[in-house]
Order: sequence, then structure tokens, then C-alpha cells
Amino acid sequence: MLVAGGYNGPALSSAELYDPASGTWTATGSMGTARGEHTATLLPSGKVLVAGGFDLSNALSSAELYDPVTGTWTATGSMSTARYDHTATLLPNGQALVAAGTDSDFRPLRSAELYDPASGTWTATGSMVAARGRHTATLLPSGKVLVAGGFNGLSSAELYDPASGTWSATGSMGTARFDHTATLLPSGEVLVAGGYNFNDGYLSSAELYDPASGTWSATGGMGTARAQHTATLLPNGKVLVAGGSNGVALSSAELYVSDGGGELTLVSAASRKTHGSKGAFDISLPLTGDLGIECRTGLTRNVVVMTFNNNVTGADSASSSCGTIGSVSVDPADAHNLLVTFNGAGCNASTVTVTATNVHDDQGNTLSSASASMGILVGDVTGDGRVTNGDTAVVQAVQGQQTNASNFRDDVTLDGKVNTQDVQTVRSHRGEVLP
Repeated sequence: MLVAGGYNGPALSSAELYDPASGTWTATGSMGTARGEHTATLLPSGKVLVAGGFDLSNALSSAELYDPVTGTWTATGSMSTARYDHTATLLPNGQALVAAGTDSDFRPLRSAELYDPASGTWTATGSMVAARGRHTATLLPSGKVLVAGGFNGLSSAELYDPASGTWSATGSMGTARFDHTATLLPSGEVLVAGGYNFNDGYLSSAELYDPASGTWSATGGMGTARAQHTATLLPNGKVLVAGGSNGVALSSAELYVSDGGGELTLVSAASRKTHGSKGAFDISLPLTGDLGIECRTGLTRNVVVMTFNNNVTGADSASSSCGTIGSVSVDPADAHNLLVTFNGAGCNASTVTVTATNVHDDQGNTLSSASASMGILVGDVTGDGRVTNGDTAVVQAVQGQQTNASNFRDDVTLDGKVNTQDVQTVRSHRGEVLP
């Protein structure tokens, strides 16, 4: 790891290398220009581009390259605009996008430029919608760059499209902030945490940006308000936030665990049936305690919906204690759901357990086994584990209604309406009980 420049009274030009294998630091070549509040970008060539910064007198336009093979720095093309407190983002095409920042007169900037490693030159690209500094910039999976917040009391955010070289506004954060962090999560969402604004001071709040909708939503706040901290995505999907300041320097650290982060766990399960053209309805299957009762079977395949904390990508196999497994697939409407279909025609008056083996998520986690159990008892519309005159009375009370979210259990024949056939089916199973 290369650390370069910064302040220690004056601005520094020195640089050091950290070796994780030995846990030691060694000096390496010094930059040609002392600077702080600059950016450092690892290029595809393995070289590091340092651009701009502040020397405690002026903003800088100069840039230089560090070569890890020789441990030396060489000057490269200068930016058109001197700036510090800007961001630098490596784009998928290998160019580096430098955006906004602050000039020598402490004014926020709107301009942006692109560095081409092949030519060592900078070219202007589209200017941002808002002038900003001490903001964040995050490369999204789409290849666009999300910029959020900024020193001049901004909650706004915008997107840079490398294909067109233009910026466009996107949803604004719920809280204005600068000196915050932005972390791309495995789910594709962006976590913004902490920071500072002049109305609220140091912030503990956090928000999530959804690129699909272009909107922000609040998420769990940090235990400690902080700004100028670090945020690191860990291999398990959690985010480590460390250090920073809230008026005093902080040594504390905390972990963020999102709905799409950390170990893979089964959250809930349901039995899903389609009722003619009236839609599909779910019966909850508790993971512990009482059974969820499925009061019909045989006319269509049973579908067990297993809902996980992360987006899943599939399972190696599935089994059922009764019936034959038909398919295992990810719900196209919600990737948190794994759909297991099976033919349960011979399972009346039985407890059925469906198990998915080696469920995988989009973060590389694997859950070795996930199980859901249900009681299948045709006609038990009240879900008490037995078919009685009470079940018949419940169905008769809504006879003639079209199937909806409130009466779907009474549609035992799954034809989209509650009718005489449902009453007769329940009556014919009177006296049956679950084991």
C-alpha cells in the first residue's frame, strides 16, 4: 500500500510503502510536489496517478505518476483547473475522471476532466449540475459515476455517463452532508454514512442509494457521529467504518450489516398457490413453532417460497418428504426468494418438509441447508390441524365470492372463486386431522 503526501505542519512530498506480509513501512521515492487533499488513483498499468491538491497556499493543477517497479515519480500532464478536495474515479475504459473540488479562492467547482494514461493528457468533459467539494464519487456497476453531497451544504446527487460525457441529476439524499463516505455494496446499492453539515453538525445517519430507482432511503445509523472517517467493504459483505472526527479524533470502529450483506440466512417461508386468473396468494410457514397449514393439494403444483436476507443465485438441489421436486429457481420478481415446486398430490393429512441444499447468494456465501415445513390437510381452511363443521361453515359464509387476499384459503379447488365445489370438498374431508 502506497501512502503519499499530506500535511505535518507543512505539506509533504514524501511517500511510504506498507508491506502487509511483514507489517512494516519503508520509505519510497518522494513526489516532485508537496501536496495534501489530493487524489491517488491506481491505473490499469499498475502505476498510481496523483492529481491536484493544496500546498497550504494554492490549489494545484499538477499531476504525477508513481512507478512501483522503480519506486520513483515522474511528472505527467497537468489538469486544466487547479483543485483540491475533488474526487478521482477510474472508469471502465481505463481513464480517470476528476470531478469538482475547491479552487485557490476556496470556491467549489463544477468542472470535470478526464486523464488518458495512454497520452498522459487531460481533456475537459461535461460540467456537473452543482458545484461541490468534499463530496463522494462512486463507480456503479452500470459504469456511471454517482456523486453525492458536498461542502456547500448539499444533499443533491448526480450521475456521470461516460458514454455521453454528461451529468444528470438523480434523487437527493435525505440529509445534506460532506466529509462522509460512500461504499458500493454487493447488492449494487451505495451506502452513504456520517459526515457533517452546518445545521446538524457531525452526523451518525446513513442512507442507501438504489441505482434502479434513483432514490435514497434511510438505513440504520452509526453508533457514533463521525466525519472524515474511512469505510471499507469486507469480504463478508459488511462495511467497516473506522476513526474520523466529531470534534475530537476518534479511535472507535463499527460494522454495518445490510439486508444484502453478511452470511446467508433463511428469513421466512411461505406456501404459494395460484387461484385461476385471480393471482397467487401465500400462506406463511413459520420457521419454528406452529405449522402453517396448506388446506388444499393436488390440483396444481405446490410452490414453497424461501426468503433469504441476501439475493440468491440458486441451489444445488432440493428434496421433499412427500411428493416429487419439480424445479428450483430464483423468483424473477424478487431475487431474495428461492422457489421450490413439488407435486404434493399424495400428501393429504401429512406434515411435509421441503429442503434446499447448498443455497448460493450473489456475494459468494453458501447456506448448506434451508428447510420449511407445512401441514397439508385438504379442507382445513381455519388452519387448526383438523377438518370440522366449522371449516364448512367458514366456506359457506363466503360462498359466491371471487377469490381475493382475504378469502383465498376458502377457494379449496383453486378455480378463482368460492362456490359449491369448495363447500363439498371441505365437507368430504370432515374428520381428518394432521398427525
